[in-house]
Amino acid sequence: MKTRSFLVSLCMIAVAIALPGCSDDEISVSDEQEILFEVNYVNYAWGFQNNGFLIDKKGRVRTYDKPKDWKFANAGPFTVAEMDERVAKTTISKYTVPANELSEYVSKLRRVSDKDYTDPVSVGADMGASSFYVYRYDTGSKTYQAVLLQSVGDNSVYNKDSDAKEIADWLVKVRQALL
Repeated sequence: MKTRSFLVSLCMIAVAIALPGCSDDEISVSDEQEILFEVNYVNYAWGFQNNGFLIDKKGRVRTYDKPKDWKFANAGPFTVAEMDERVAKTTISKYTVPANELSEYVSKLRRVSDKDYTDPVSVGADMGASSFYVYRYDTGSKTYQAVLLQSVGDNSVYNKDSDAKEIADWLVKVRQALL
């Protein structure tokens, strides 16, 4: 009888731990939103370079390298059709963001402010720039709006929001995992 009580208690603890991770509140983004994050590197010195990746709501990392007629994140907002056009120019990588990790950063995505940035600082020349973004999806207008987390390189600028900093640091790690 003691073993049965112990097993029931153990099962209840396991369910209590697992349920919060499965909660819809944890990764509450619109079902319509497919793309959540983007990292882009661009350099015009010594030959044009444009590469990066998008992360979708399933945690798939979609890479790109010099896609034809690429629309940069800061050119938005993007309609669903425009975002789909961008996604069509990507390749799904072997790396997928684990669900619990994705959930953690999606919850931070919702809180990122786009109000306060550092002044741009000139850091160098011919380095190019790596820009890190989250996407907000407006269900009314069915558009994606990029919110800059940071841009580092020739000129660096940072979003002062603490969630923006945490997401950008995480995206750096995702980029390293792709190498």
